[in-house]
Amino acid sequence: MIKKSKTPYVRDVYLAYLIANARRTKTDNYPIIEEWMVAAEPPKNIVQWDRRKDVIDPKTTGMSFYCCDYEFQPILGNPKRYVEKLRNYQCVLGMDASPYDNMPIWVQKSQIGLNLGITYYYGSVGIKIIPNVRLGDNRTLSSLEAYPKHTLIAVGTNGFIKTLENRQIFEEQLSRVIEALEPIGICVYGYDLHEIFWKAEFLGIPIYQYDSYTMIENEKDKIIRMNKEVPNYEG
Repeated sequence: MIKKSKTPYVRDVYLAYLIANARRTKTDNYPIIEEWMVAAEPPKNIVQWDRRKDVIDPKTTGMSFYCCDYEFQPILGNPKRYVEKLRNYQCVLGMDASPYDNMPIWVQKSQIGLNLGITYYYGSVGIKIIPNVRLGDNRTLSSLEAYPKHTLIAVGTNGFIKTLENRQIFEEQLSRVIEALEPIGICVYGYDLHEIFWKAEFLGIPIYQYDSYTMIENEKDKIIRMNKEVPNYEG
């Protein structure tokens, strides 16, 4: 007869294994991304997770999560299951669960903590990462303590810079990011408008711009519309 263990089995519903060996920030105890985890070179291409079927060469592609949160919800719930799939890519950009500035501050910090925890975990198992710096409102700026200095970082602009007000907020926060992290390069998924990235340009920080899936599709639609508008003089 099998003897029942006196130690009860506890399911790790909080995914504590992700940051078991991580150093923590002084503020809020976020897991600290280590410099050695970060890719030394920017990828040739960046693809978002929900368009992974479009990837031609994984070894030159950075996999990102700049898409609707529900598209990568399974990864958030079980990061370990996706390790070998993500290992196929040149690098993985940090998670991008949304900490919108209209969320309560505890939700914003929880989302940022989840992003950092999963990013740390993938780096700890040998997957090269590029930290995705995603902030909520200015009360989440303390999370910058969790990122390494003098490495590549990534940001996504798609959907965040449509209005002048949003551009100003994005520019202000990005300036704070640059001051705190002093990155050696910024991978930008989406538009790299001068009024937003002027500080990086002024400091000579390289900007590696990648067209988002939305940009690519919009360009296709534009070409189709232009072709329809061209008069046909044949015949």
